[in-house]
Amino acid sequence: MSTTIEHITYMEEAALRVRTPLLEGIIVPAWGTNLISLIWRESGTPLLRTPASREAYLAKPVLHGTPVLFPPNRIDGGTFDFNGRTYTFPVNEKDKGNHIHGVLVDAPWTIAHTAADEGAAVVETAVRAKDVPAVFAALPHDFTARMRFVFEQGRVTQTFTVDNDDEAPMPWGLGYHTTFHFPLTAGGDLSHCTFQLQTDQIWELGERLLPTGRLLPAPRREELEQGLSLQGIALDDVFQSRDQGDNEAVLTDEQAGLRIVYRADSQFGQWVVYNAGGESGFLCPEPYTWVTNAPNVKAPAELTGLRAVAPGQRAVAVTQISVSAR
Repeated sequence: MSTTIEHITYMEEAALRVRTPLLEGIIVPAWGTNLISLIWRESGTPLLRTPASREAYLAKPVLHGTPVLFPPNRIDGGTFDFNGRTYTFPVNEKDKGNHIHGVLVDAPWTIAHTAADEGAAVVETAVRAKDVPAVFAALPHDFTARMRFVFEQGRVTQTFTVDNDDEAPMPWGLGYHTTFHFPLTAGGDLSHCTFQLQTDQIWELGERLLPTGRLLPAPRREELEQGLSLQGIALDDVFQSRDQGDNEAVLTDEQAGLRIVYRADSQFGQWVVYNAGGESGFLCPEPYTWVTNAPNVKAPAELTGLRAVAPGQRAVAVTQISVSAR
């Protein structure tokens, strides 16, 4: 069976449907280049949380698919200073006085390239900051972000690149608010599911969910590394990755007979894990290249992940979702 790409309309938006022998995915470029749907074809199991309607998506876009967070999570007061320059983001989390979720999450990306053959399908999308006033207002640099999706059998690899065509270094941080069904099947039992994460520390958070700068021992560390049942456990926590190098989060549902391995390269030093109280039916393992509010956190940059891409240079970050039958 070949791998194919099809141009479709998804909830009134132009989209691409990609099929491999094992997976079917839908990408919506206008919705922040969101991989909005991913289905295990053998059983028809939807792996990612998809919106019931266009209105449902627009009401809460970050809880559907794989939203691109650039920068990820919160910024205190929506502002920070870097390299002698002040950056100002909209305060869109009014109750806490923060900016949240970055400026690319709802930016309209365009399709740059598609290709498919027997073994793989490739979709490339792009957005230039100067073409989107809200993006350029917050990050006033001439930069272009690109996403390359590669679908092969049971895996999807996402490669994010940012090219700085400006004359000054640009701070950058990336995350994905990836929202999986958990349990993976409708009506499934969470007691048959486990979650694994390689971590030994957690960031202490204040009342506004901003890191204080202190790292604490991760609760349930051994269980997390071996496979933790999340039944009765509410999570909205910022974990520090344990080791240098690639790291991964693993979701296993024995009832569905599926295992998902979510890998992130060495630039992703943190994972935010969120499940809306634990009874929501979804789980968000969110890989981050910088910790929440990184430019304002009083901690070394090598710990917070605060980075810049130099003029004329490119930054690259890679993640991969691999799905297999148990």
